[in-house]
Amino acid sequence: MRLYYENMSQRDDAKNEPEIIESDFPIDSGQEQFEPLLLTVDDHPAKGLITNSVGWSTRIVLLFDPPHPQFGKEFMTKRFLIEPAGYLTYGMNQKPLRLKRI
Repeated sequence: MRLYYENMSQRDDAKNEPEIIESDFPIDSGQEQFEPLLLTVDDHPAKGLITNSVGWSTRIVLLFDPPHPQFGKEFMTKRFLIEPAGYLTYGMNQKPLRLKRI
């Protein structure tokens, strides 16, 4: 994964907002109401949350509207890490996804 991270610090975003970190995502435990995090994923609008409902492993969920060209309407994985901040690493040898606040 190091290959993908080498150029990440060189990016200059137009907004100087704090980078998204894992604790920014609301947690859906199935017990209470919550508002999903509004963000873009590689410049595609999405809503994000982390779910740890009974019977499921903790997972990150991204809901796209309109559908993402690669993931469609929904992306979900239990193998994820948001590191460095603003980048979602998932699976094995996948290019990290760029997360930005809306």
